[in-house]
Amino acid sequence: MKKFLALVLAAALLAGCSAPAEPKPTQEPTPTPETENKETEKKEVATSGKYVVVNTSGETITELYIYKTGSEEKGTNYADGGLADGESVTIEVQVDEAEAEGYAQTLEFVNESGKVENGFQTLHLEDVTINLLAEGADAYTAATPFQFGH
Repeated sequence: MKKFLALVLAAALLAGCSAPAEPKPTQEPTPTPETENKETEKKEVATSGKYVVVNTSGETITELYIYKTGSEEKGTNYADGGLADGESVTIEVQVDEAEAEGYAQTLEFVNESGKVENGFQTLHLEDVTINLLAEGADAYTAATPFQFGH
């Protein structure tokens, strides 16, 4: 009789375990002031950039421009009068918030030999140091003569 009772209890236990569970109602997390602020805050987009451009090309740079990619107007020549090897210039760029997201600029320079370098056309608004490299420089390992650092 004990074996029969144990068998019935085991069967009942197994039947109870294999019964489909009722789905629990999903409950939305209760918003806290912190999560509400995160949801309502607008994504901050940089509207300015500060670039310290260092001439490490081995030659004087005669022209240096940072301008909106696609623009025909280059603006200020930041090497006006010549930027000697080893010298640097700080360039600050400010744009309206409406055009800041996805804003891209072209970095272009001309050295005293007359070679034009404008291979970097996706410079974004950021604070960065940019080294202008000589064509044979050890650091000139990328597709462009620019080296970025912080």
